[in-house]
Amino acid sequence: MFETVALGRRCGDKEYAELAPQLRMRLFEAQRQCRERGIPLLIIIAGIDGSGRGSVVNLLSEWMDSKFVRNHVFWMETDEERERPDDWRYWRCLPAEGRTGVFVGGWYGPSLRLFCCGEIKEHEFCARMHHWRGLEASLADSGMALAKIWLHLDKKTHDRRLKKRLQNREVHHFTPYDKKTAENYEGLAGAASKAITLTDRADAPWIIVDAADANYRNLAVARAVIGAVERTVAARDAKAARVRLEEDGAADDITREGVISTLEAIDLSAGADHAAYKKELAELQSELRELTYRAYRKGISSTLVFEGWDAAGKGGAIRRLLAGVDARISQVIPVSAPSDEERAHHYLWRFWRHVPRAGFVTVYDRSWYGRVLVERVERLTPREDWSRAYAEINLFEAQLTARGNILLKFWLHISPDEQLRRFREREEIPWKQYKITAEDWRNREKWPEYMRAADEMFLRTSTAYAPWNVIAAEDKKFARLSVLRACRDALRTALHRPRKALRH
Repeated sequence: MFETVALGRRCGDKEYAELAPQLRMRLFEAQRQCRERGIPLLIIIAGIDGSGRGSVVNLLSEWMDSKFVRNHVFWMETDEERERPDDWRYWRCLPAEGRTGVFVGGWYGPSLRLFCCGEIKEHEFCARMHHWRGLEASLADSGMALAKIWLHLDKKTHDRRLKKRLQNREVHHFTPYDKKTAENYEGLAGAASKAITLTDRADAPWIIVDAADANYRNLAVARAVIGAVERTVAARDAKAARVRLEEDGAADDITREGVISTLEAIDLSAGADHAAYKKELAELQSELRELTYRAYRKGISSTLVFEGWDAAGKGGAIRRLLAGVDARISQVIPVSAPSDEERAHHYLWRFWRHVPRAGFVTVYDRSWYGRVLVERVERLTPREDWSRAYAEINLFEAQLTARGNILLKFWLHISPDEQLRRFREREEIPWKQYKITAEDWRNREKWPEYMRAADEMFLRTSTAYAPWNVIAAEDKKFARLSVLRACRDALRTALHRPRKALRH
């Protein structure tokens, strides 16, 4: 790839003095447009060692309004990062609407170093690149502006700069991978060529910049960022036009007459032996306490998702479950309408924030599935966005289950008649009245729409690594025992599997 790139381009000081102020103003204007239109801007600066990545980051901070710019470096992993899925360290640093994030090396840096040093095979490297391509597609589709810049040097210039750097005592502060890659020009260039080929997309293209001449490099980087913003603005305008057409056409979900849904096929007559309930519940909780402690020692995290109808018993099932888990290693995340901070990010950002570290347990009371349930049915999100969410969710859940971690998804199912009975009970019992709201009654009126949305959700997100557990919850005691049994069985299976090593 790089053989075809025209290298050796320069920009004289006089020409630079004329062009730099113009581009600086255009870059500042692009950033202002991002702030006004609520566009998050992500700039990934990668490149050959010695190509001036640090200088470029400093330039961007100087030419843009630095109050709205955050720089992030991912050279060294912390223990906290190492104990979570690969993506976690990047997701928590993604810029909010109107903000700019600069990632030095980005998610490409670690993979390039490992591949260049021969510590991961080509098939794993390619798998990582396809994963990052999918992540970038999700971010771009959500309205983020992505500028991916590779700063390149010819071998002669690289070797000359490397010799100078090696004479500097600060080279001892570099990681072993930095030194290895710096001394392996062909290996790094080859890895970068493969990465760029695999991850170059129309909405997140790579811009290869000849970095030998600082003046030329600076101008090219500014143009690349401006181009990314202009591309995103045009895509947003086009999407807004499509959404208006969809609203004008009142595009309703297609009804599926004569088709029995997943939920309609559930036998709701299943019940527990109420006389033996307390004994079995105590035994299951005791087992869970022992199993979750063993999982903690082995570094196996558990993510538990509870979805279902209003009044289906999610809260009661969660309380019984967590009674068997040490509170010091567990947490419950109640999910409701997003806060202003959460709304300013990609919708998955608020869930990534709470991903459990190795050995810990996180329970989501409602979850990311709101995207394809309430946001779909209530028309809070355009069809284009919620229909794309199935693939995004599957990608997210694949990360959660990496290295043998547990992900369990529960749907607690009841009939409309049973829900009505529980609603009325809540209205009549003083200490339950806080549980019933006008919103619950309004949602009940849309039962058929939620049935169709749930049916498609099961179809498109029940995967081999994260299947749905649909629990008959007409009998609350039966539902609680079913949930605890599923958790117990999942822990037993995970503890008997060989534990995959944490990443480098």
